[in-house]
Amino acid sequence: MCVVSCKKDETTVSDPPQEFVAKIDSLKIQKPALSNDTLRARMWGKLGPNTCYSFGRFQTVARDSYSVRIKVYGLYLPSSSCTPTPQALTGAIYRHYPVYPGTFRMFVEQPDGTTIRDTAIVL
Repeated sequence: MCVVSCKKDETTVSDPPQEFVAKIDSLKIQKPALSNDTLRARMWGKLGPNTCYSFGRFQTVARDSYSVRIKVYGLYLPSSSCTPTPQALTGAIYRHYPVYPGTFRMFVEQPDGTTIRDTAIVL
């Protein structure tokens, strides 16, 4: 005698991650910046009110030899297991190469359309 049992799979399909432009509170380019090295900029900001939020990616919007304009994206992944712990961007590093001697400017676009910026003298 053969007995077969079937059980319906109870897995649920979750919503896909949602990308958003993150609010950056602080931007700091490493100083001194050297023309023969990769320029590094650290950023801090708010991502969201719970653990469903995380850092996503950097996107270069525009660049030339003496400046770069970027957006920082966060991810929201809806889940019933998120805990109410605020999530922050804590010193994420953006790398830029090459840089040339002179004044280098970095602009980070904010969700409200404004920008924050920092400047470094490249030696």
